[in-house]
Amino acid sequence: MTHPIVQTRHFVEVDGRTVHYRRWGHGPAILALHGSPQSSRTMAAMGEMLAARGFCVIAPDTPGNGLSPPLTATLPDSDAYAMALGRFAEVLGLKRVGLYGFHTGATIACAFAALYPDRVTGALFDGLPCWSEEERADCLAHYLPPLLPSWDGSHMCWVWSRIEEQMMFFPWHRALPSARMDYDLSTPSYLHGNAMDLLEAGDNYRNTYRAAFTFRPDHWLPALKSDYLIIVTQADVLRGHLSRPGLAGAAARIVPDAPSLRAAATDWLAAHPGDEAPAVVESDRRGFLPTSKGPIAWRGRLTGHGQPLVLLHRAGGTGGDFDGVTARTNRPVLAFDLPGHGESQTIPLAASLPTLATVIREAISAAGFTQPLVAGRGLGGLIATQLAADGVAAKSVHLGDDLVLDPADGAPSLAPEWDGAHLVRAFRIARRERLFRPWHKGDQAAALHPPGDLEPGDIQKRALSLLKAGAQWQEAVALETRIDAASLRTQAGNRHQHLADAVLDGGGTLGGWLPRLLALT
Repeated sequence: MTHPIVQTRHFVEVDGRTVHYRRWGHGPAILALHGSPQSSRTMAAMGEMLAARGFCVIAPDTPGNGLSPPLTATLPDSDAYAMALGRFAEVLGLKRVGLYGFHTGATIACAFAALYPDRVTGALFDGLPCWSEEERADCLAHYLPPLLPSWDGSHMCWVWSRIEEQMMFFPWHRALPSARMDYDLSTPSYLHGNAMDLLEAGDNYRNTYRAAFTFRPDHWLPALKSDYLIIVTQADVLRGHLSRPGLAGAAARIVPDAPSLRAAATDWLAAHPGDEAPAVVESDRRGFLPTSKGPIAWRGRLTGHGQPLVLLHRAGGTGGDFDGVTARTNRPVLAFDLPGHGESQTIPLAASLPTLATVIREAISAAGFTQPLVAGRGLGGLIATQLAADGVAAKSVHLGDDLVLDPADGAPSLAPEWDGAHLVRAFRIARRERLFRPWHKGDQAAALHPPGDLEPGDIQKRALSLLKAGAQWQEAVALETRIDAASLRTQAGNRHQHLADAVLDGGGTLGGWLPRLLALT
């Protein structure tokens, strides 16, 4: 029986860390490890090709990257990342696996194959570094500056420039003719994907890079018991490393381009199959629920005591806007990423409020919740009211006063631009939201007294959620302007409550409304 090749996304609990991973196909298991500063997002092409050959490809976000939290160790080396991968594989029930790793991911895969020889049937390294001592010292000193949000958003400009430079020079911090690479500069959308990965990792990006720069293949390769192959394209910056003493005698191959590499890698891994991948293992803290429009991301918990609670964010937000609720209630609680937002961003925003409410109703049903208390801000509050009017919610609560933005002024484009201006714009919007209401009005009548939290890291969180929504933020704002909130509340009747005076600062934090909300039945 053939299965359609569909990417699925999951979270799993590993030693107190909620690890995110992607999965393609069915059959013998292959662990695929991404490079830096990226995430499992970049494993799609390889995952699809291998899945088409009858394999199950599992690609985790390595610690500190994507949606996986960092390791607790200070300055972890490759062995620490390999051991974390070992625990991940154990929790998923994987036995013997094939390995694929790209650059940084190749160093982790190599260390894993050395530490767990009985669990590896073959290891394919898509570029394996072999640094000279001069290169190692230079990169450790200059390649990894801290990435900390600045109050003015200037770090966003640095991130874009950093990603762009990496497409032109290696190492990126040496803009010299000798460091110029033979690559076309990528499109703004491609650069945006890598920039978002770097922003998601934040300052944690330095740890996995550092481990790759301290990696020594002559320490790890002799310990491998399984077959392995190092493969690179003609244009790979690591091609020249194959002739270095640390890789002397290593099994290696050079191919013309990326499509040739994927084809050769697929053939090689197909000759080294692991054991059949077991069923999916899921976290009870984060995940994805099926709906007719696609999977909806959630965080919280599916079990608990009392009436279930569902939380819906405002336009441009994510379920993470409600972080902290789980720790303050024993109820089952789900905070969703609305369609087109957060990790549900691959689902286009539905064109009408009833359709959006249907998607959320399907997710609520998939979670096993019945007659929950549903609360939300902005668009999320309107969806909650619609669910009450439809009889899905036992009671809905609209948190905070109504704020209808003019889409033309209040939701400018955040589409990727060649100079990265959209990144800075998102941060500036997120900061202005804490100073003015609505944010795009700069007069004293719109000034917030006191202002919201102006801590750069908290502003950065909102900026990232706006960027993830992108054009869907504009559509969400436009939808809000078309909804007759007063008529909707009339339809909901006594199933609805509007806490217009709820304490909600410009950052959308819990403020003082949670005890009042939890007191409702």
